[in-house]
This record gives sequence, structure tokens and C-alpha cells, in this order.
Amino acid sequence: MLWPWLHLVVGVVLFVAIIGGLLAKVPQAKVWVMIARICYIILIISGALMFSYAWHEHPILTIVKIILAVGLIGLIEMAFAKKLKKQFSRVMFYGALILAVIVVIIGFIMTDGFPLFH
Repeated sequence: MLWPWLHLVVGVVLFVAIIGGLLAKVPQAKVWVMIARICYIILIISGALMFSYAWHEHPILTIVKIILAVGLIGLIEMAFAKKLKKQFSRVMFYGALILAVIVVIIGFIMTDGFPLFH
């Protein structure tokens, strides 16, 4: 199945884009912002394609993950906006990283570690 792998790989790219975009200088950060936005689109599409399986197996976790993922996108966008205005916020940086890790953990719980641990 291709979608879980795509979701995982693009999620890793998004994690790198968060770190790269928030730690880079403003001109380079703009590139990371665009990479992150492309990642959002791919993650939303691949997540939607895996929704029925996730809902069937873990309906509550599916709702929680969707809410946290949407919140994560919002937090990343706010952090990038602060960065581009040269108002770097460590709280938003660490908040985005921590929330990203939580979303990943929930994803692995929902899939019993698939695709990595199977």
C-alpha cells in the first residue's frame, strides 16, 4: 500500500521543513514555508485516502489526530509568520515540534506501527 509510505515520508519532510524554516534566515525560510505548504496538501490528501481504514479501527483517535493535525498546521503557519516578520518565537518553535511528535505518535498507535514496524 503506497499511501502510508507517502504519508510517512512527507511527514518527515514536513518535520525537516519546520526545523529548517524556523531556524533559517528569512530569505531561506520562505523556501521552507513553500515546502511545508506542499507537504500539507500531500498529507491531507493521503490522510483522506486512509481515513476509512483509520475510522474503522480507531474512530476516537482518528478525530483526535485530525484535530491535532489541523492545529499543527495552524501553529506552523503562525510560527512561520512570526519568523518572516523577524519575530522568532521559541515557544512556537518548540510547540510546533512537540505537537508534530504527538501527531506522529498517534499515527503510529492508530496503525500499530505500520508501515515502519511491520
